[in-house]
Amino acid sequence: MSESMFIRLFAGVPSDYFGAIPLIPFGWWLLSMGVFLLAVGFYGERDRKLEVLSLYRCKTVKGWWKRRFGKGLLYGIKTAVLFLVLVLSWDIAVGSIVVLSAELFAKITILWLFHSVSMAALFVLLDLFPVGRFAPGALFLLEGVTFIIGCQVHAVSKVMYGMWGMYLQSGLCEAGGFPVGPVIAAEAVLPAAGFWIGWEYLKRERDLV
Repeated sequence: MSESMFIRLFAGVPSDYFGAIPLIPFGWWLLSMGVFLLAVGFYGERDRKLEVLSLYRCKTVKGWWKRRFGKGLLYGIKTAVLFLVLVLSWDIAVGSIVVLSAELFAKITILWLFHSVSMAALFVLLDLFPVGRFAPGALFLLEGVTFIIGCQVHAVSKVMYGMWGMYLQSGLCEAGGFPVGPVIAAEAVLPAAGFWIGWEYLKRERDLV
C-alpha cells in the first residue's frame, strides 16, 4: 500500500528532525505551499489587470480595498479547499485513504487551512505595495526560512510561522509541539491585521496625492 499523499503534503515534518535539515519531508511541505502560492499569485496577477475597472465600481477607496481584500481571501480559501480535495481524491483512487482516520484528517485539514488562509491574507496585503509581484517568492521564503530557524533553534520553534501549519509539529501530535489554540488564534487575527495595515497604507497614500 502506498503512503498517503495527503499526509506527505499537508501533515508537515516530524519533530525528530530538530537540528537537521529534513530535505525530503520538508520538500513535500514546500511543494504544497509552492502550489498554493502559485495559484494565488496567478489570481493576483489577473486581478491586478482588472483593478482599474473595479475602482470605478467602488465609490470609496475603503470600499475598493474591502472588495479587493475580500476577493483575494475568498480565492485563497477556495484554492486551499480545492487542493485538499484533489489530493484526498488521489488517495482514494490509489487506496491510500485507509491509513487516514477521520480524526487525523480533521486535525491536518484544520491546521493547513488556517495556515494557508493566513498566507493568502499576507499575499493580498503585500500585493498592495509596489513590490507586490514578488509576494509569492517572499512568502515562500518566509515559510522556508522560519521553518529552518525553528529546526535549528528548538527554543524558538513554537513562534516560527513556518511551523504553524504542520500537524506533526503541533501539540496535537507531540507533547512539546506548538500550542494549537494560540496559533490558530494568531492566524485568524492575521487577515484582520492585514486589512487594517492595508487601509492605513491607502489612507497615507491618498493624503500624499
